[in-house]
Amino acid sequence: MKATETKLQRLIEGTNQYLVPLFQRPYTWTSKEWDQLWTDIAELMEGPVVEHFIGPIVTAPARSVPEGVAKYLLIDGQQRITTLFVLLAAMRDH
Repeated sequence: MKATETKLQRLIEGTNQYLVPLFQRPYTWTSKEWDQLWTDIAELMEGPVVEHFIGPIVTAPARSVPEGVAKYLLIDGQQRITTLFVLLAAMRDH
């Protein structure tokens, strides 16, 4: 396994599909975790542009069709990625 730094933009640009395996626990974030994420985002918005580590995201290649979107199993980071995608979808829709 090889660790690499990846920007959030790469995760959301649409060239990859992330699948949550059945062995993953259900989504469990509460307002406590959402509040912490929102605080982190607000602090980033107020200061100069800096990088922010959101924790490890571990993926494994999944079967893909040759001409289709590359698929990856989301092994670790499912709660964070799901929350960020929900937040981004809400921002897009409002």
